[in-house]
Formats: sequence, structure tokens, C-alpha cells
Amino acid sequence: MIKTINISLARWQQLFSWALLLLSVVVLLLAYPLLQKGFVLETDLQSLFPQDRHNPLVNKINERLYRQFGNKILVAVQAAEMEQVNAAAEVVASAINTNAQLQVSAPSAQLELAAQQHELLQRYRYQLLTPAQQQLINTQTQDLLEQAQAALFGFSLGGSGLSPLQDPLNLSPAYLQQLQPALKGEFINDRLVISNSDGHLILFALNLHGEAFNLQLQAQMNSWLQNLRNQLASNPQTSATQVLVSGAVFHAAEASANAQREMSIIGGGSSLGVLLLFLLAFRRIKPLLVSVLSIAYGCLVAMVINHFLFGKIHLMTLVFGASLIGVAVDYSLHYLCKHQDLLCKHQDLSRAVPDAHLRGKRVLEKLLPALSLSLITSVLGYSSLLSTPLPGLQQIALFSMMGLAGSWLFLVVTYPLLIRQPLPQPVAIIDRCAAAVWLFWVRMRGVPARLIALGVAMLIVWGVVSVQLSSDVRALYKPSAQLLAAEQRLQGALQGVAPNQYFLLRAKTAEELLQSEERFRREHLDGLVTAGALSGYIATSSIVPSLHQQAVNYALLQPLYRAEGLVGQFMQSAGFDAQAIVQAEQDFSAAAPQHLLVDDWLKVARPDQGLLWMGQLEGDYVSIVGLRGVADVQALSAAANNHSVVWV
Repeated sequence: MIKTINISLARWQQLFSWALLLLSVVVLLLAYPLLQKGFVLETDLQSLFPQDRHNPLVNKINERLYRQFGNKILVAVQAAEMEQVNAAAEVVASAINTNAQLQVSAPSAQLELAAQQHELLQRYRYQLLTPAQQQLINTQTQDLLEQAQAALFGFSLGGSGLSPLQDPLNLSPAYLQQLQPALKGEFINDRLVISNSDGHLILFALNLHGEAFNLQLQAQMNSWLQNLRNQLASNPQTSATQVLVSGAVFHAAEASANAQREMSIIGGGSSLGVLLLFLLAFRRIKPLLVSVLSIAYGCLVAMVINHFLFGKIHLMTLVFGASLIGVAVDYSLHYLCKHQDLLCKHQDLSRAVPDAHLRGKRVLEKLLPALSLSLITSVLGYSSLLSTPLPGLQQIALFSMMGLAGSWLFLVVTYPLLIRQPLPQPVAIIDRCAAAVWLFWVRMRGVPARLIALGVAMLIVWGVVSVQLSSDVRALYKPSAQLLAAEQRLQGALQGVAPNQYFLLRAKTAEELLQSEERFRREHLDGLVTAGALSGYIATSSIVPSLHQQAVNYALLQPLYRAEGLVGQFMQSAGFDAQAIVQAEQDFSAAAPQHLLVDDWLKVARPDQGLLWMGQLEGDYVSIVGLRGVADVQALSAAANNHSVVWV
């Protein structure tokens, strides 16, 4: 009887036993300090985000943008009547005050910062001109004179920033308007009110305390938002109002909720299916318990090794690790089915090999090649995820590989010892379902093999043609229609830039970088805005021109400030005496050596404006151009390629 057992299998069995013992010892050693300090369960979804291996500079910029924009959220109430939206705004303000995670961005602080910006830019007014002003000075000085006269009498749309003695042609207001696009609303009681054909909207700009991608914080914000909507709906005065939200925390909460719901369905469904199959097929609880033990061992090995290598284990790794149940249980099913087939249907084997332990080895001898091939193909499949730029997928891949290997090793060593006695015959319906596939192929024997091959080939060709491949990770998440509509409504009202879409420029010096920005804007971005590919952009060079451009602007104004120039003509016609005209010309001459520098601007820039200038990174000066209302992605990509800039 012993000779019936393959000697090479016995050697492999011994090797596997030592491997299982060694793996168990390693896991226990690694788990001991973790049991003392505790497992670190990561819930921040940002740690799952992709990293650009080819351009690490993009990773640093994305991290900065996340720190600035990740905790900014917008909450607004909208209604047809002003009374309704005012009542709803009071409810929202009260809910914000009771939430320790939220803080209102005070408009007064923004206004004070805007005043400092105006003061700085007006100090260098002779070096700062808009493209439209440059064109007027070159070609249509009469129009420039008429605009200055209109501003003198208070008819200028842009207003008057300085006195006619300081800025005779009233050029500075148009330049200052570039700091912030005009809002389609007004501030009433420190609240932004926007009115249009859809009704009235009151908007709250908030700062979120904590990480927007923390799952616990997302759950808190979801609960807060739901309570707010319920509170508004229960009040007859505010029941007709609509709550709009925008911010990374709401997108992250929706994405994580969808992922957890889908994986719960998959994990729960697969567990229930496995339970029913085991009870119907084997009619004993022991095969189920042994299979659960095998899966549990594999999960333990995966958790401990993952935690040791990554220093923590992400919650989403455990969620997606639910698929391990469906794969690892296949090993148990194969073994149990083979055991049932050999020992129950072939009674001669039971008589020939009365020793239960040897019968278990005989089952493993028949099944080991297939089980080994199954493990190898699964591990190779999951290993392909290790090359992806997504840290989350890498952790999930390692978890699955280690878990499957642990379950497989546990099976080949312990199952011959644990499963010895013959199992009862399965329920008849199970046999019929299992035989259905074979009956189908039996009935297909009358069909020519060439016809079957042609049908299969047509299906393959159709699949290859119809499938759409994409490496864009944004395709993994599609926001709900409600959240997307609210996002577009609020961003459209504020005309804000998208923090996840920008152009990246770099140069050896700050001056070269500013000039590169100016060329890129002039040669590409302005044309894209005109063509409708995007609604607008914001760049540092729009506010702080290069030293070369400032010198050009100053040279353009020189003929206007000379004796008998346009400035003198205007001031004389406006009733200023000769001394005032001379003083204006002297002030202009004294400003010749002055230049606005980026460092001076960054001292008064808003956080979103300051982020456009990244400064020195990896030996180069780096800046980004923020985009508004992107409509044509291909046009932007082509512009980036033509100018040798990076578009993210």
C-alpha cells in the first residue's frame, strides 16, 4: 500500500510541511509586536492615489494643491423666493456653527487682503498694462483719451482706483480687475447672494478641519449633510429650498461608499453562495469549517505580511480582499470534490487503501498539479497589479498573493490529515447542475467543429473591437448626477479654477519662467479661450509680468508722459495747472527703475494665487497655470505638446 504513494509526492509533502511551519513561525514573530502596539488601520483614501513615477515633480505639486484645496468646501442653499433662501441660510449657518469640523471663511479677511494687493499693484502702475491697454496705446490713443475722460467724470465701468494726479489715464482699475473675475452676485450681511433665472442662491465658503479623505470624517460630513437636508425639508418655510455642496470630501465620501457597498455585496454574495454550495454538495458542516479555516489562515498571513511591509494596512485593502474568499475557496472545493469522487464513487480505492491518511495523500497526488497551476496563474494575475502607479492596487495585489499562497499551503499540508472519511453523496440537483455543461457539449457534437470555432472567433473579434481601454484613473469614479450638477452650479457661479487640471511650466530662472508663461498664454491659451476650449485661466505672469514685459510696458507709456504728450493734453483739458502736469511727468520718470517682483506679490497673494508659483523645485523654477471651464481636453493636450509643457 505504501508503494502506491508516489515517493516524490511524499518528499514534496514533507517540504510543504516545513514551509507551512516556517511561514507560521514568521507570521507569529511579525504579529507579536503588532499585537502589543496594535494594527495601524489606514482610512485615508489619499494614500491610494496614483504617483507619477516618470514625473515626481507632479506628485509634489499635487500634494501642495491637495493641502490647499482638499479642505475647502462650498455649501449653498437655493430657492425661488428670497425669503425662503434667507430662512434656509439661517438654518445652514446654525448647522455650521454646531459642527466643530467646519469654519466659515470670513469675507472681511478676503477684502482686507484685496486692499493690500491693490496697494501693491498701484505702486508699480507704470509697469503694469493689460493686453487691451497695450493695443490701445499702440493703435488707438484717442479711445484711451476718451476712457480717461469718462473715468474723470465717473462714467468708467471699471471705476477709478487712484486720483487723476497719480493715474491720469486711469489705467490701474482695468489691471486690478484681473485679480478676481467678477462674481455674479453681491455680498449681503457678509454672505454671497447670487440671483439668476433659477432663483436665488446664498453660498457659504468653508474650511474643513481634518483630512478630506479620512473615512471617519467623510461619514461625519455625510451625516451632517443628511441631517441638514432633513431639517430643511421638515420646515414648511424652507422645504422648497435645495442644498448644493462642492468639495473633495463629498466626492471622496461618495466614491468610498460606492466601493464599500459594491464589495460588501460581492463579499456577502460570495460567502452566502459558498455556504449553500457546501451544505448542498457535501451535506456536512466539517468541510465548511475546514475551508473557512484555510481562508482565515490565508487572510492572517496576508494581513501580517502587508502590515510589516507597508507599516499599515488600508481599510480598502480589506474591503477588496473580500474577493480572496471566492478564489481561495476554490482550492477547498477542488480537493473535497476530488476526495468525494475517489473515495465515495470508487469504493475499490477505499478497499485497496484502508489507511485514511494514505487515502488523503492519494487524493492530493491526483490534484496537486492542478492546484499548483491554479495558484501560479492567480499569483501571476495579481502580480501584474504591482506595476501599476496606484499604491492601493499594489497593496491589494500583495494581500491577495500572500493570502492565496497561505491558503494553498495550508490545504496541501493539513487537508490530507483533516479530511479522511468518505463524504456523503451530494443532493441530486447539484449533480444535475454540474452535468448540465457536459450535456450541452454532448448535444453540440452534431454541430461541425468549424462552425463552433467560427462562432467563437466572431465573439472574440467583436469583443476586441467593442472594448474600450483606458489608463485614466478618473474612469474608476463617476460622481452622481446630483453631486456633479451641484459642483458645476457652484463652480460656475464662482468661476473658480479646477485644482486637478493645470499646465506645469519650468525654467532655470524666475525671469525665464515668467517669459515662458507669457509666450504660452499669448500663443496658445488666449486662442483656446477664444475657441471655447476653456472659459479662462489664471497665471502668475497675468499679475506679475516678466521684467522684460514690465520694461516694454513702461516704454509704451513714455511717449504719453513726454511734454505735449497725451497725459499732458488730457490734464490740461481737465483743468490741471502746469505744475500738476510736471509733477505727473516727474513721478513717471522716478518710477523707471522700479519693478514688481514675484516675491513681493507672494506676500499679499491669496493662497490659491500663491500656489500658482511653486518656486524652486528640483533645481528649476516651477509654476502652474490654473484652468477654468475645461471643455476640449484634446485641444489642451495639443497645446501642451506644442509648447513642451506638462498638462495634468
